[in-house]
Amino acid sequence: MEALASQWDAIVQRQPDDWSFIDLQLTLRDASVSEEAGLVLCPLNPWHERDWRSGVFRFRAAHTWGYGAAAELCRKRLDTLDRLGVTGTLRLLKHLSDVKPVATQGPAY
Repeated sequence: MEALASQWDAIVQRQPDDWSFIDLQLTLRDASVSEEAGLVLCPLNPWHERDWRSGVFRFRAAHTWGYGAAAELCRKRLDTLDRLGVTGTLRLLKHLSDVKPVATQGPAY
């Protein structure tokens, strides 16, 4: 299975230069490591549906500003999971490009 940091790099490389936010879903290959993965991912403010032990985490990354974890931090946290031997699949859910702040906290979907 491809390393999580490599999957991140591939997703980011497919984004336009002016990407603003991306929403991602990480599905762990082994849900029994959800607690350890959750601790590593907590700086990304991940959320989940139903039970957090399902092995599915969602998080938002911000390119240069705005709501979401810094892109560099996301990559570092995924690299930490790689070094711990945690495997899974990273999937792009949504992306926004060329978003400009206008007295709002962030984009509304």
